[in-house]
Amino acid sequence: MTKIGANIKKIRTTKGLSQQAFADLFQLTRGNISSYEENRAEPRIETVMQIANYFSIPLNQFITQNLSIHEILKYNGDKLIEDENHIINLQLRQVPFINDAIYMKCCYHELSFNDWNSFPKLTLPEVNNHHMLALSFNPTISHHESLPKYQIGDVLIFEEVTHQNIHLCQNKTGLFTSEREIMIGQYEMKDEKIDLVLNDFKKERFDFKFAQRFWKLFALYQHEK
Repeated sequence: MTKIGANIKKIRTTKGLSQQAFADLFQLTRGNISSYEENRAEPRIETVMQIANYFSIPLNQFITQNLSIHEILKYNGDKLIEDENHIINLQLRQVPFINDAIYMKCCYHELSFNDWNSFPKLTLPEVNNHHMLALSFNPTISHHESLPKYQIGDVLIFEEVTHQNIHLCQNKTGLFTSEREIMIGQYEMKDEKIDLVLNDFKKERFDFKFAQRFWKLFALYQHEK
């Protein structure tokens, strides 16, 4: 039996990640991670390689050895890979940013919420090939009542909903943008239909034909007072 399940749990706890947070890194489910850690299943080799690569852990050690906390911490990981003197630089990207000024211009119809080329840009790590959109939280933006208590100045990073990540949307925070409208809701999936729900009276039905109007929360940068 390999040591993969035990090492996944050790890496996850050492890095302070929940099973769901760890699963989201590799487009898996929380159930997948639970089954790996309890040795009820093993991930595909492609997934094993992704995990080892992400945390910069030699593949052979990840599979065959019980990693210690010290070994996990000594690797220069989390997307910065140094292996046999070969360094892969972290790629950066420019992400359109709806800050308070842009939000007000859109509200007064000076810009459209989809005029991404006119927005300022945030420089963020390149984590996948999905389109990204950043939003400075403003309490006047229509938002679902069950959302966490975001503060003014918090920056929410959204990724576009695609065929690759749509299975991760259930009960997750999402964003809808159109020319004149923006709202932060919660995804609900039922009978193979997906809605981004704001409240009992307002929701938007997801359709891949209009995919770039729908976004899934990817990361949160909290403002420190």
